[in-house]
Amino acid sequence: MNDSSSRHILAILLSGIGGLLLLSLVPWSRLTGNVIKDFNILEDLFPTEVKIASASTQAIVDPELEALMNASSGTDGNDTPAPDAGTATADSLTVDSVLEADIKEPASEAPIIDGIVAIENYGSGPTLAKFKKALAQASSRTVRIAVIGDSFIEGDIFCQDLRDILQTRYGGCGIGFSALYSEFPGFRQSIRLSASGWTLKDIRNQGNSDTLRTLSGDYTIANAPVRSSYKASKTFDGTKGWERSSFVFIAPDSGSVTLTLADGTSKTLPVTGSRTPQNISVSGRTESLTVTSDVAGLIGLGVYLDGNTGVQVDCMSIRGNSGIGLRRLNRQLCREMTQTADYSLIILEFGMNALSAEQTNYNAYGAAMAKSVERLKSLYPNADILVMGIGDRGIKNGSEIHSLHTASAMTKAQRKCATETGVHFWDTRAAMGGDGTAAEWRKRQLINADYIHLNHAGGRELARLFDKALNIAINE
Repeated sequence: MNDSSSRHILAILLSGIGGLLLLSLVPWSRLTGNVIKDFNILEDLFPTEVKIASASTQAIVDPELEALMNASSGTDGNDTPAPDAGTATADSLTVDSVLEADIKEPASEAPIIDGIVAIENYGSGPTLAKFKKALAQASSRTVRIAVIGDSFIEGDIFCQDLRDILQTRYGGCGIGFSALYSEFPGFRQSIRLSASGWTLKDIRNQGNSDTLRTLSGDYTIANAPVRSSYKASKTFDGTKGWERSSFVFIAPDSGSVTLTLADGTSKTLPVTGSRTPQNISVSGRTESLTVTSDVAGLIGLGVYLDGNTGVQVDCMSIRGNSGIGLRRLNRQLCREMTQTADYSLIILEFGMNALSAEQTNYNAYGAAMAKSVERLKSLYPNADILVMGIGDRGIKNGSEIHSLHTASAMTKAQRKCATETGVHFWDTRAAMGGDGTAAEWRKRQLINADYIHLNHAGGRELARLFDKALNIAINE
């Protein structure tokens, strides 16, 4: 190859690269309605915050969230939706239970009491009044807390340590709620679960016509015969055993359900087909439980491993869950399940799955979550509701780590949700340390390398911080 040919080929390559560079400057997404995506051929050499954020998290798996975010993607980047953001209008909140004149002004920043980020009360009554009243009876009944969330608390992270703290203080044992099947049973330290014969259904694969929507967000279907075995863990004092074992289910056909304890004690319940939830319970201290059934199509709504008195913390986590599906909870089914498990405090831990580097306005998401809160208030009138703000989310750009700049906008939307629905709010991100926390917590080995998810040590630290805020509220 002569020098002239080499120069010719080089010229063609440079011209091609130059053309691609020019094309990458065109706002393709805006011009084509997202049919053609924007691109940057130098992205891998000079990654943007948006690129890094997209690579560090899972794809959206909550179909309702995906639909909401797609519909509201026409926001103008300010604090108000753009005129064509139809979902923001459709999901606007109508609050019947809270008069506009009674809505408190949201705090501009997290309140600090004795160096602790405090719980904010946007209701009309005293802070956590229902929960405090229930705690006064903890020596004679089970006081139940539900923590509903996403992968941030998966594997009982945060919940297991909050449960241990409260059971040490107020009594109680066992881990409370558990599904009949888990995709990752070894991740949870507070119980050992093994199961066979079940098909799991949750918010990720439930159809729009599926009405089996309960607080946990999931259920299992039996491919008879089925078996689920639970073995106590020595990780915490309260997880070494429990005193009451219950299984809630719906039987579409006749057959039997059997519960067997560690000492061989068993109870078999002959069942007939019914659309109404049924409950089989066995009392007695035990370190294990086995649930078996021969009913094909049996719907498992949950197992509860509890103490007879004290505090119980039910961890209900689904990765990818946004929380907005709670607005579609089955009213009758949830009310029937309160016969087994009613709540004095419901904590909502959501928001991270809706967070992105591109989105700076979360009004539509906050309005959808407000509908979920209103649904919970109507279904669980004995419970105080508390919205947890998102934790800090870190972005690694080269050798530097900083907080995602849109995190504060999500916290603002979550606080507004709590304000407009008249419930409680706790600024998780502020409690963790505020801006830059993700980098600091990673140095302390409290969060994973994605700079988002807590590890077990991080869950313990966050539970300790929340307990301090809880104590301030209880002792007001």
